Amino acid sequence: MYCDINIFLVKLFGSGEIGYGSILNFKKENKMIHSKSGIMYRRLALLIFTILLPVLLYAQETNLKQKAIKEFKDSHYTEAISLLKKAALVTPDDAEVYYYLGRFSHYLCYDVGPRKYDEEKSNEIIRYLDKAVLLDPHLGNAYYYIGVEYGMRGHFAMIEGNIKKAKKEFRIGGEKGGYPDWLLEYARNMLRSCARNAILFTGGDAEANSAWYLQLVENYRADISVIPIGLLNFSPFVLYAKKGLDDLLVGVPISKTDEQIRNAQILRWKPQKIKIPISEIALNRFKIPGKITVMEWELKPDIIRDSIGFLMPGTAYIVDIVKTNKWARPIYFTVGSPPKQRAGLNSHLQLCGLTYRLLPVKAEKYGMSINAAKIESILLNPESYTHFKDVKEHNMPRVSFILNNYRGILMRLAGFYLGKGDKKKAREILNYMQEYMPENALPMPPPIKKMMKEILDKIMNNDYNKNIKGENQL
Repeated sequence: MYCDINIFLVKLFGSGEIGYGSILNFKKENKMIHSKSGIMYRRLALLIFTILLPVLLYAQETNLKQKAIKEFKDSHYTEAISLLKKAALVTPDDAEVYYYLGRFSHYLCYDVGPRKYDEEKSNEIIRYLDKAVLLDPHLGNAYYYIGVEYGMRGHFAMIEGNIKKAKKEFRIGGEKGGYPDWLLEYARNMLRSCARNAILFTGGDAEANSAWYLQLVENYRADISVIPIGLLNFSPFVLYAKKGLDDLLVGVPISKTDEQIRNAQILRWKPQKIKIPISEIALNRFKIPGKITVMEWELKPDIIRDSIGFLMPGTAYIVDIVKTNKWARPIYFTVGSPPKQRAGLNSHLQLCGLTYRLLPVKAEKYGMSINAAKIESILLNPESYTHFKDVKEHNMPRVSFILNNYRGILMRLAGFYLGKGDKKKAREILNYMQEYMPENALPMPPPIKKMMKEILDKIMNNDYNKNIKGENQL
């Protein structure tokens, strides 16, 4: 229930113009002060109020903060921010209030309506987030949004062709803790999962910003074109992705003209087959037997409204890039990219570490779902986890779960070897995982614990092992 302190004071001291300062400066004209009982009453009331004031302020601030969160969830963004500004006046030392001010303001700037960059507004967002971590140096999600905001500043500079500013923004974001060691290590392993000169479609901000930081600040694997899938719906970014940035960031093959890109729209779409020619060179590269000449898959609508399907521009660009590339450059999707945003290509993807590589054929049909050698070269290398334990000290609850991708992939690798009857190798992988990814640094989520138990049960099950041996003999 909302608590107005002025109403409380009126009830406590009687009607009249009573504010916080008036509690200590009672008017001499007040008739009650002339009586001993009145003096005692006032003193008692003052004592009670002094004791209750912190509680009342906290209750009022908490109510405003919770109400702001609810308004945000209901898509009332400006109302949420207004309530948080009031909460900041009531209790200016609450780090969470400033965190939510930064986070909600960021969302209002970039995720609602036309996407545009406003330097002054971005500076305000940074001030809110800086204040949050100043008040609470362990508020991990505030550091995450610091990284996101500086990533936003950086990628808008990239779009403008201002490489100097882009490097500066990512560097400052890193210095402020927006890209902790464990996240940069993850991004490094992600880029290592790609072949030279690759095109890499990524998921959210954590993947893209940390990869761009490595490329711009550390000059690491700048041969890879990092393309966040979500930004393919933003025409200025698509124009940037097409041309690249100097000799530092490589452009990607897009057949559309600049004018077509600027005027891109959501398309009406019905499920239909997409066909792309496969060259003999591509077949030889992937060591695919037979004479397959066409890659084929079904592309479904991204959205269906009132029985009408629609395709987002970003999905259309993924298909266009795959077609226009003609297998000249290797194409990958990060394991963290949403499966529904991969343009229907999931059946053509091969797990290669922290990425999936696009194949011209269905991976499962040709026994190519997993590249065990590539995974082992990265994820069975102790040097890949030098900073894993850093997540305990620099946790970002909104994105720290991304590290569980290590565990999930190693589970698949263990299952791969178990399917071949090599239970010793499967157990070694599980033991390795537990050694280099301790739960006291990052707890293992229930689904992965369940997977691990199932694999261990199969390792211990003699009947299962006999069946595997029989299948292999066939």
